[in-house]
Amino acid sequence: MNSVAPTDLFATKGMEYIIVIGFLALLTVAWHLIRSPADAEGAGDGRRLDWRSILRGVGLPETDFLFHPGHAWARLSSDDDVAVVGWDDFARRLIGPAFTHHYGDGPRVTPVIDGGMVYAAGTQGRLLAVDRDSGEPRWQHSLVPEFEADLPSYGYSASPLVVGDRLVIEAGGKNAAYIAFDKKTGAVVWTSQDEQPAYSSPIHVSIGGVSQIVFWSARGVRALSSESGKLLWTHPWENFCPVSGDPLNTATPIFVAPDRIFLSSGIGAALLRVARTNDGFEIKTVWESDEMRADVNTGLALDGHIYGFDRSTLKALDVETGEVKWAARGFQRGSLIAADGHLIVLGESGNLALADAKPDAFTETGTAKILEGRNWTMPTLAGGRLYLRNHDELVCLNVGT
Repeated sequence: MNSVAPTDLFATKGMEYIIVIGFLALLTVAWHLIRSPADAEGAGDGRRLDWRSILRGVGLPETDFLFHPGHAWARLSSDDDVAVVGWDDFARRLIGPAFTHHYGDGPRVTPVIDGGMVYAAGTQGRLLAVDRDSGEPRWQHSLVPEFEADLPSYGYSASPLVVGDRLVIEAGGKNAAYIAFDKKTGAVVWTSQDEQPAYSSPIHVSIGGVSQIVFWSARGVRALSSESGKLLWTHPWENFCPVSGDPLNTATPIFVAPDRIFLSSGIGAALLRVARTNDGFEIKTVWESDEMRADVNTGLALDGHIYGFDRSTLKALDVETGEVKWAARGFQRGSLIAADGHLIVLGESGNLALADAKPDAFTETGTAKILEGRNWTMPTLAGGRLYLRNHDELVCLNVGT
């Protein structure tokens, strides 16, 4: 399985900056698993803690890491291809004023690398495109004033999406809930709809031969034509906080080829079938369930099953029926990725576990306590190394050969 490649933004002293950590090479992962805390600390057969960086006071957000071969956007020291992050004016690009929240400070948006560009958005809606090699800005937009958008209570969290020659983002603007920009120039290609934004990132799919972008906003799912921004189909799904009234659709929709969309939020889960008709598209609910309520992180689809969190319980669901195949506790509201037939699970309290990605039973093959505090950022796997982080620390574990 290919390496997982999410990203990170750092905030410091009242301003938000992009810092992208690069490696000289993005290696093919050869999995040799951490089997005990001793392995994680360097004993035994070579799986070790490569480095641990204390980041208190930096103001780390909840977004993930992204790695790209051959590029370093921070001061870089190299020892056996291990990057060490330092602050460097070259790497700092202002993308908005400070944003603080009791659930974690911003920014929250995972940037996107495409060709020679990196695209990122700040928590308060500044969208920025920079040159991948030099870090120089190429274009930018301020979503709130330019498109009369309402800033979400928790800040912008939906990641931008590259589709062909366009960059698409959920902006929440007036008649511009969704916007497509020319990815090279930043010119507006189309705007569409008038919807309140939530915190879910869009996905690009092709169903019935039609290229479409699926957004999950405050009041439901909206699928737009990639080419024109025309509304193709909708499905209602509202999940609002009963106290604050904030929308709580946070997980990303999961595409189950060739024509199904899996949704999960704090109120439950559903599998939709999207059928092409002579008049457009027809949406049917295949099943609904309250057995997977993803209120923090997105699950994953693998070999006919959905693995993800039902609030504080990790579960495996049969994608055809919604039947629970197994449930495992002890991770609270954690996160997970998959590689080479294994689940890599990071618990909210910093406990790391390796388990077989099999639906018949949850079989844990290793565990280690790696981090303290609250850990909501999913693990990142690149170059045979596993990166884990929270607001205070960044940890690199050598899990390759």
